[in-house]
Amino acid sequence: MIVFNRINILSYLGFIIAFLTSCEKSNNDDPIHEEVVTNFVELDASDFLLNISDTSVTGTFTKFSFSEEDTVNHNNWDVAFRGTTIIVNGGAKAYNDQPDRTGNAAIYIAIGSMSEINNIDTSRLLQDNSTGSAILENMMIDDLGISGEGWASYNYQTHIISPIPGRILVFRTHDDKYVKMEILYFYNSLTPEPQNGDYGGFYTFNYVLTDGATTF
Repeated sequence: MIVFNRINILSYLGFIIAFLTSCEKSNNDDPIHEEVVTNFVELDASDFLLNISDTSVTGTFTKFSFSEEDTVNHNNWDVAFRGTTIIVNGGAKAYNDQPDRTGNAAIYIAIGSMSEINNIDTSRLLQDNSTGSAILENMMIDDLGISGEGWASYNYQTHIISPIPGRILVFRTHDDKYVKMEILYFYNSLTPEPQNGDYGGFYTFNYVLTDGATTF
């Protein structure tokens, strides 16, 4: 079941996010940034099977539209999730079980906080291709958190995947708008148990969407 809420069920996390966001706005002298609206989302992309022997993943991709602020079933999606895999609606699909690419979406990872990432470097934007997703193949990182070069890190002791602070996903949407997104959590429990099959796939993230401008 897809879960979408402006109010985070991980209540303590939502409180912290709201507090930090309000502090950022109150300390910002630029009136433009005071008008920026941050959306908070919970999304269930846990409908997948992980093959432990070769780390291959099968299952359903959950498609999300930034402008609709919700998961969608039509072709005007921007980003899709399956477990730790993230794809965009631009370029070409690598495998037949992926949704068709019908838009112009692209992605890169910026280093910094949400308040610090205020400009889009369009030269860094990459689309998916027939060999893999942009965030995986083109950026030469893994999407399981093992390398620590992507949006997440993998803990070999606990087997828990955690978003890396300061890794902001920057998107061009399927219809040429721009988004910065911060993934905050990957499970639906505060105490995940991967040893008992809790492989995550429940994204909590926030994002800011522009109307096509390359600044936030």
